[in-house]
Amino acid sequence: MHLPVNDLFTSHSESLSLNWTGGKCGSDRIIALEPHQKLGNVGYFNLIHPHQIQIIGTYELAYFQNLTREAYQDTLQQLFNSGNLGCIIMVDNAQVPSELQEFADNCCIPLFVSQLSGEQVINFLHTTFARLLTQKITLHGVFMDVLGMGVLIMGDSGTGKSELALELVSRGHRLVADDAPEFYRINPNTINGNCPLGMSAFLEVRGLGILNVQALFGDSAVKKDKHLRLIVRLEQMGPDRIQSIDRLQGENGMRRILGVSVPEIFLPVAPGRNLAVLLECAVRNHSLKMQGYNAADDFCERQQQAMRCTAESILNQIELEED
Repeated sequence: MHLPVNDLFTSHSESLSLNWTGGKCGSDRIIALEPHQKLGNVGYFNLIHPHQIQIIGTYELAYFQNLTREAYQDTLQQLFNSGNLGCIIMVDNAQVPSELQEFADNCCIPLFVSQLSGEQVINFLHTTFARLLTQKITLHGVFMDVLGMGVLIMGDSGTGKSELALELVSRGHRLVADDAPEFYRINPNTINGNCPLGMSAFLEVRGLGILNVQALFGDSAVKKDKHLRLIVRLEQMGPDRIQSIDRLQGENGMRRILGVSVPEIFLPVAPGRNLAVLLECAVRNHSLKMQGYNAADDFCERQQQAMRCTAESILNQIELEED
């Protein structure tokens, strides 16, 4: 994958607080991103294993100042003559040395200055490049932030996913993406989801058409992205199907998405059922399970304890009668 430096600046200059100070003639330089490259080949100034994006901070500038004039020029020659150099980012809002500025302009190497620290810039670029390289998948459903947990609402057409999402938004929860959220794995155990076209504010509700929930409910009604922690599947179930559901644990399972197992809960759809309240309770109950508490296990344990107490009471009563 090839990323032009100009695209990097256009897309992330605000997030990285970048100012393009030199080498603007090199806007078409390419950063080559390959899966085998370690975290996008970004790092602090290094001539032995030169990075495509060289980060220069206060320590690197101090190193330059301690060099002799000849060694300093030699070092800059090596830096700017590196075949794979895409751009240079000065961090900590450092003052750009005149020699560095001159080399950047003459060699057409983009030179940026960021107000952020080197660690912040490197971490941001690592995450961004990993996201660009990772495998993605689009799922049919509504992705919500419910009580701080990323929840994907799935189900067949007509089960009321959008209506449920609208009610959840009206109850203070947030919409991430409607109909076709995109998911990608950011680490071995975590999947992140967002709206790929930046249309997270819009929700289609049958009978009402397209709604802008951000305009209706305010900025707090939408969220840019969220980690996927739970799937809630809405199902139209007949009486026989409902009767077969486990009365203690409900109907739960696991779904594999991009190699990560995500808990899945099935909610029967039927007239008179308040799905918004049920989904909120499902999220709260799942949160308790993640903390190690299971209501069904607690119920069974208390029931067994009550039965033991009753049995002991009966035995004691029998012993008293025999005496």
